[in-house]
Amino acid sequence: MITILILIFQYYFLGKLFNKDKLRLILKVVGLYFLGVFVIAINIAILMSMGVIKSTLPELMESKWMMIPDLVLFILLSFVYYNYLKRKWTMEMWEGEIDKRKNEILQNIEVNQKINPVKLDVYPHFHTVNEKNIHLVQPLAKEIWNECYKDLLSQDQINYMIDMMYNNDKVNEGIENSEIWEILKIDNVPSGYLHYKLDENNTVFLSKIYLKESNQTKGIGQLMLNRVVDFAKEKSAKAVHLTVNKHNAKAIRFYEKNGFKNMESKTFDIGNGYIMDDYIYQKNLNK
Repeated sequence: MITILILIFQYYFLGKLFNKDKLRLILKVVGLYFLGVFVIAINIAILMSMGVIKSTLPELMESKWMMIPDLVLFILLSFVYYNYLKRKWTMEMWEGEIDKRKNEILQNIEVNQKINPVKLDVYPHFHTVNEKNIHLVQPLAKEIWNECYKDLLSQDQINYMIDMMYNNDKVNEGIENSEIWEILKIDNVPSGYLHYKLDENNTVFLSKIYLKESNQTKGIGQLMLNRVVDFAKEKSAKAVHLTVNKHNAKAIRFYEKNGFKNMESKTFDIGNGYIMDDYIYQKNLNK
């Protein structure tokens, strides 16, 4: 009885460790134990009938030698079979983790290598922001923001953020700090803009990627994102990350389609009683 209790406790914790059906495992082991007892009893009966064992059954039951079969069964189940299952399930767990990791790597490689190609029937061109065209940035931002944020932010907040983030001094400050500001012209008409930089932690922060609604769904947004990802790869950056408004479902779908993953949720106090309630999205790049 003590042997059975020990086996029950032992296999209960083994099943718990490897997330197996504990009741089924215990019943199997107890069944193996009683099967072993039955086999031993049959063999003893055969040996007694053949005269090999001279003792009577009562004498045999009181003999210390009867402890040996029980000890053998205990060793087989408590050590041999136990360690066999432990090794087997450990290997299965490792193989599962290896396969999972391999699939993740392959998926990342596929996403990184298959940056959606773009075929356009218009002529796009990126212009680096400088003193000659910096005056185009704020009016372009104001037009686009009033299109894409009209249902997400109040007009007062839009006006406040345009003045804060897109004034000439702010843009020039970024350029002086090696940040990249670019205006996208389509058929020579300002239609969008990019703002991105290489951070000290060897990741590229895509601060702004905006395009007029009239030019969306034409592959131009993909062209803009590809440009930033290509820049990150040229700089051997390990990732591209960005912030996106939690309620901007259209942008979120676009980023997720391109292999970006939601890393965390953050709010930013931008002053004047306003906050930015965003998700942080990131796309890891394999070297």
